[in-house]
Amino acid sequence: MNKVLIICGPTATGKTKFALELAKKFNGELVSADSRQVYIGNDLETGKDFHLNTDHIKIWLLDILQQGEEFSVSAWRHLAQEAIKDILSQGKLPIVVGGSGLYIKSLVQDLPDIDVPFDKKLRKKWENKSAKELFDYLKSINLKKANSMNASDSQNPRRLIRAIEITQHPSLTSQDASRRLDLREGMGVSYLQIGLTSSKENLTTRIKKRVADRGLAKSFEAKEIAIMRKQLVWFKKQPLVTWFDIAIDGWQAQAIKLVSSWYN
Repeated sequence: MNKVLIICGPTATGKTKFALELAKKFNGELVSADSRQVYIGNDLETGKDFHLNTDHIKIWLLDILQQGEEFSVSAWRHLAQEAIKDILSQGKLPIVVGGSGLYIKSLVQDLPDIDVPFDKKLRKKWENKSAKELFDYLKSINLKKANSMNASDSQNPRRLIRAIEITQHPSLTSQDASRRLDLREGMGVSYLQIGLTSSKENLTTRIKKRVADRGLAKSFEAKEIAIMRKQLVWFKKQPLVTWFDIAIDGWQAQAIKLVSSWYN
């Protein structure tokens, strides 16, 4: 059985540092699951902790796009699967690390909707419509989908347009579906998901320190805190993640023990 380790959680929890420690200990390579780190530049802002990688462990999917280029969850998953296959072929442990929750979810769960491509014409047509207009139209073409949306999503134009886009796209073929499941089923992959977390107060303090240490603007600090709060909500809902509070002494030893027993 091929094994893939995942280190996830909100920003400022030290995921990259810990993942590098595990890679060194278990002969692994990292695969970045960060929607901002795929773009070239903004190293300090996006937390590309190159200075931590003193052992020069390979990190896949960093700096693969120019700023402004379009990129999707589906594209990330395809590249991540290819990277994982390469790492496994070397007899090493793939360690997926990052805070982009949908990236990680796409890897461990079957999410066929993410393979529906963006429709530029449709988006242009609907870009100036109100959330109510979009929601009413979605109800007219996909009542089940509309009724399944929570209050926040039903008032979010971007998510409503995506729901319309998915509804109006031709169904994916069974061949597409088999390609999606290739890594999990065809190769027989076992995932271990470890989450690093802490209280909002502790993470806010860590973000403020990191922003100050890197000489970044106060406005960036506010954005990072907002991202952290959203990530906490997202990851709280995700199943099959073993969580470790980084504020509790000895969490690293417990996490390493868990990985060791699973991997060996």
